[in-house]
Amino acid sequence: MTLRRRILLLATGLTALVLVLFAVPLAIALKQSTSDRVVRESEYVTQGVADFLSTYSYTKTQTSKYVDRVNSRTDTAVTVFLPSGASVGAALPGGVKSPTKMDGSGANNAGDGDGDRDNLGKVSEPQVRRATDGWVIEIQSTSPSGRALVLGYINDKSVNRELYGRWGLVAGGALLLLVLSAGGAEIVSRRLTRPLVATATTAAELGAGRLDARAPVDGAPEIAQVATALNLLADRIETLLASERETIADLSHRLRTPMTAIRLDVEALPDSERVRDLGRHVAALERTLTAVIQHSRLPQRERDQHRCDAREVLLDRVIFWTPLAEDQSRQVDVERPDDAVEVGCTAEELSAAIDALIENVIAHTPEGTPLSVVLVRTDSGAQIDVIDRGPGIPLGATRRGRSDRGSSGLGLDIARSCAESTGGRLDVLSNDDGTNTVRLDLHAPHSNI
Repeated sequence: MTLRRRILLLATGLTALVLVLFAVPLAIALKQSTSDRVVRESEYVTQGVADFLSTYSYTKTQTSKYVDRVNSRTDTAVTVFLPSGASVGAALPGGVKSPTKMDGSGANNAGDGDGDRDNLGKVSEPQVRRATDGWVIEIQSTSPSGRALVLGYINDKSVNRELYGRWGLVAGGALLLLVLSAGGAEIVSRRLTRPLVATATTAAELGAGRLDARAPVDGAPEIAQVATALNLLADRIETLLASERETIADLSHRLRTPMTAIRLDVEALPDSERVRDLGRHVAALERTLTAVIQHSRLPQRERDQHRCDAREVLLDRVIFWTPLAEDQSRQVDVERPDDAVEVGCTAEELSAAIDALIENVIAHTPEGTPLSVVLVRTDSGAQIDVIDRGPGIPLGATRRGRSDRGSSGLGLDIARSCAESTGGRLDVLSNDDGTNTVRLDLHAPHSNI
């Protein structure tokens, strides 16, 4: 899981947790307050009808028209039981019992019962009780016409309709807050990860040989500190490599003088086949020194872009070593593809690697030991096998400077460095048929460099 996704999940998760902790009590409180408010409004409606009936004498027709008008304007279903026992208004819902016949006795004296100076009738306090699926409000109203009972009924659906509306507002606000939290987390995570991604990209470019790449120094102080350290490391690497190239170039230049003296001494010798062989060796050594100087002066990126045809290089080196192999009665077999095989190193580097492997066979196996060189195209590039029937290579001989045969121990290390410079490797294998194989796994040139 990426860092951005973790930050996003953390922020949204914490916000959702806080919302849940606040939303549950808030939802309960809203339910209670909504129920109380709706019941209270229903009381007001029922109280208003009761006050109307207590004002003066009324007939059934007048009461019916008034109650119907009230029922058409409110959610409260009002039913009035007149002193005669007849009812007007809304029908009683199931579970609400109708009262017995109202007693109209003493109606004429009811107007003075509450001591009102305006001689108004008496109205009782509202009685609220729970019905099957709603609330019922009962109020008795006394007037010159007698005592009437006013029932107000409010259904739970009316309460829930308003409650769901309030819950919807709360849910919408919570969702909006969650979206804002996720958006803020996304912005913060982008600002945090963008410099990290740029620093990682710079590190990858440095690993690919682009030593001029530098990481942007921005973002949080800790991230900027990492970018600064990486840039300092890149500067240090570039300085060390430049110093190394200059040292190699200086050393190669210093070798030119004794090389020139050797070439002049060889040219002064009487002409013979041996002298001509020495001349060719000296010329090859001079070419190698020139290639080393030119290669050391190239920028790192240009050096990494070098490529060569492994087929041509292999054929050239085998031809070079064949006369010496024939002098030692060695049979040399070569297998190679018919078309070019590109690998990600220079011809000089590959030549030095093949020379090291063939020379290793000639120097450390008895005369007459056959030698096979096989070039095979692979999915990643090419594979070169140098096969012999000698005593084999001891364990650890591929490490630089390691040898138990009196040599410098640099030959196999040169071959290994050549393979690893392309992204490949060098392997030493012992085969079941008694042969030994030194395998160069060479990768093709990198297309992204």
